[in-house]
Amino acid sequence: MKVPVPVVYSVLFVASILARSVQAEPQLVVPDGPPKVVSFPFTKVNKNPYNIPYRNRRFRKRADKTILQILDNADYLYYANITIGTPPQNLRLHIDTGSSDLWVESTESTFCQDSSNPCERTGTYDRSSSSSYEYVSSDFRITYADKEFSHGDYAKETFGVGDAKVTGLQFGIGLETTSSEGIMGIGYDTNEVQVDWLGKDPYPNLIDLMVEQGHIQSRAYSLWLNDLDADTGEVLFGGIDTAKYKGKLHTIPIDTRKGKSSPSEFMVTLTGIGLTNNISQTMSLTSSKFGIPVLLDSGTTYTYIPTSLYQNLAAELGVQYVSRTSVVACSLRDYNGTVDFDFSGFKINVPFSELVVDAFDIYGYPITFDNGEQLCFFGVFPESSSDGSYVLGDTFLRSAYVVYDLDNAEISLANVHFNVSESDIMEIGSGKKAVPDATGVENPVTLEFTGTTLPHDTPAITQTRNVQATENPSIAAALLTPTVGGVIGAWLMMWSFLA
Repeated sequence: MKVPVPVVYSVLFVASILARSVQAEPQLVVPDGPPKVVSFPFTKVNKNPYNIPYRNRRFRKRADKTILQILDNADYLYYANITIGTPPQNLRLHIDTGSSDLWVESTESTFCQDSSNPCERTGTYDRSSSSSYEYVSSDFRITYADKEFSHGDYAKETFGVGDAKVTGLQFGIGLETTSSEGIMGIGYDTNEVQVDWLGKDPYPNLIDLMVEQGHIQSRAYSLWLNDLDADTGEVLFGGIDTAKYKGKLHTIPIDTRKGKSSPSEFMVTLTGIGLTNNISQTMSLTSSKFGIPVLLDSGTTYTYIPTSLYQNLAAELGVQYVSRTSVVACSLRDYNGTVDFDFSGFKINVPFSELVVDAFDIYGYPITFDNGEQLCFFGVFPESSSDGSYVLGDTFLRSAYVVYDLDNAEISLANVHFNVSESDIMEIGSGKKAVPDATGVENPVTLEFTGTTLPHDTPAITQTRNVQATENPSIAAALLTPTVGGVIGAWLMMWSFLA
């Protein structure tokens, strides 16, 4: 997620060791005619040289009367191929459920004009070449907590999203920027940067205009990222694809920020985390009273949970935290187990294999432990949240089929089918209970939250072929021999330690 912060503030990431268990007392609180669905495929793009190498894009055939956007998928950053202007100019934007503004790189940007061509992969917009360009204002200013920024103009343009053409969409033009990629935020319009930091009213964003211009019935869409090794996934605006998930969808309410009457971010309450092994034995890592607000965010690569809960999870799986990086022996992916995320009684089961991420040094060689065993990143990190909220990023979302229903302030979840080519698309209608094939969970738990959830950069690891940790001598010693494969491997198979 790219979370904008006001220019006058700085954001600090504070890491602290919490008590063994973190507990928060929960506060309980079909259309006629042809379907209107925008199917939006996307691809995953390689942006991190220490992770997954670039994979060629492949596109999924669009189903009838849908708007499908393929997302590029090669480094857990998911990109949408869109068009802008008249005649159309092709761009690739980082799709982000955690933000709400759409902005693009510009041919006028000195950053993009650099001889290294930093914006070549995602493309640049030339407003002088578009007959549909309309100037709005010169106060587009967005600054992120990772210090990247983009400043320039607001304008309106014609956008091509899948097979849909959306006209008069307000967006930002990055005339002065430090970022090499534009953003396609698809969150609530009340979370737009001009609302939060400029004090203005929200403007109709992409999903608002899709409804207004008759492309879809309601402000709702579904997200299917597919598995870790897949090249593509899809966003389905105004619809769901029942072939992409198991069973039925389970619906939970979206949490609301303290002091607000309605939600502006996709925060929900996580009520537990546990483990399941290869013979379906389970163990819980949290108490029955556990509850924390979490952001479902496609713009964040990894998943961030309370530090003490992370420590419990890491101890069970042989994960180590070194130089702000979560690492594990790559052999963990060979165990048939899951990390289970509980939402008021419904669980998303994330396979170990989806959490084990190949790690490479700057020369493209795999990183290893000192004993030669291959080292991998682990897709969950500790977080000491400044506001009591946490993030479920792509390492979680790849295992979940997620329906974002903005109109009804609800999220519907199911466990995914990976790598399926079939489609069975159903339209999301309007009004209450508009999402088909969905049932509300019993006694859903909701929590108020405060502050702004911080964005998370991929932490750096020592860039040598053999990891040597110097910040903590005990951790450095532990790295000499990976824990997975010994005692840990034994209980992963049987969990005979359970009393």
